[in-house]
Amino acid sequence: KMMNAVAWGRSICAVGLAWGAGDIMCQSIEKNGSLNELDKKRTIDFILVGGLLLGPANHAFELWVEQTFPGIALRQICKKVLTRVFIAPGFLTLSFGAVAFIKGDDIQNAVLLNVFPAWCTGSLFWPLASAFAYRFVPLTARPAFGSALGAIWSTYLSFMAHRKHDSHSTNTTISSSVVDKN
Repeated sequence: KMMNAVAWGRSICAVGLAWGAGDIMCQSIEKNGSLNELDKKRTIDFILVGGLLLGPANHAFELWVEQTFPGIALRQICKKVLTRVFIAPGFLTLSFGAVAFIKGDDIQNAVLLNVFPAWCTGSLFWPLASAFAYRFVPLTARPAFGSALGAIWSTYLSFMAHRKHDSHSTNTTISSSVVDKN
C-alpha cells in the first residue's frame, strides 16, 4: 500500500503542507501574531523543500525502517526510534542545506550553525512521537500523523533556518529571540 503512486503523492503533499503551515506559524510568531506581511516566497520555498525533498525522503525512510524492523514489539519500536535519531542529522543537513541554497545563503554555514542544535531539540521531541506512531498508527496513516506533528516541528525548523546570526554568537535560541523583541 505504501509503494503505489497515491501513497507517495499523499506523503509529498502532507509533508509539503506541514512545512508550509510550520513556516506560516513561525512568521506569525516572529510578527507577534500578525500575518499581514506574510513572506509568501519564503513559505513557498519551505513547501517546496518539504514536499519535493523531505516528503519523498521521509516516505522512503519509513518504508525502509518498517521493512528492516517489522512489527510493533517493544524491541522493534526501540530499533526504529534509535534509527530515526541516528539518521536525523542527514535529514536536517538536507533540510537546512536546501533552504540555504534556495535563499542564496552559504550552505556549509547554514548546516554548521543549525544541524546540531536542531538535532538536540529533535531528540527531545521525535523519539516519543515516533514510538507512539510505530506502536499505534498504521503504516499507511503515518505520513498524515507525522505531518501533523511535522507542522509543529517545521515551525521550529523555519525559525532556525531564517534566524539572524550575530557575529558574537552562533547559538541563538527561540527564548533569546523572544527576549530580544521585548
